[in-house]
Amino acid sequence: MSDDFSELLKLAQDLANVPAEASANVRSAVRFTATNVKKDWRAGADRTGLGGYAADVTYETRELKSSVVAEIGPTPGDSGSFGLVEDARGDVRSAPQHAGRTAMRKNEQDFIEGLAKAVSDIL
Repeated sequence: MSDDFSELLKLAQDLANVPAEASANVRSAVRFTATNVKKDWRAGADRTGLGGYAADVTYETRELKSSVVAEIGPTPGDSGSFGLVEDARGDVRSAPQHAGRTAMRKNEQDFIEGLAKAVSDIL
C-alpha cells in the first residue's frame, strides 16, 4: 500500500511563495496538526497491548529558513524500539500496527485546510 502525498507536495510548493508574515500562522497549523496526530497515534498505539508504546509517541517541531518541520513518532533512542512495530514484518509475534499511518491519514485533510486558512488569513 503506497501513501499518496501529492496534495501535500503541491501545497508545500505553494507555501514556498507565501509571504514571511504568514510563518506564525503556518507554524500554528503545523503544531496543531502535530498535536492531533500524536494524540491519534497514541490512541492507536494504546490498543496494541505493547506496554509503553503509546506513551513513547511524541512530536517535535523545528523552524528552518523557509519551512516548519514536525517529526511525530516514538522517541528515538528510548528504552524501547517501538518504531519497529509500525511496519513490522507481519508474523504472529510482530504484526504491523500502522497506528502512525492511520493517525496521519485521519488528520491529512484537516492539515491541508488549516494551512490554506493560515495563508488566506495573511493574504
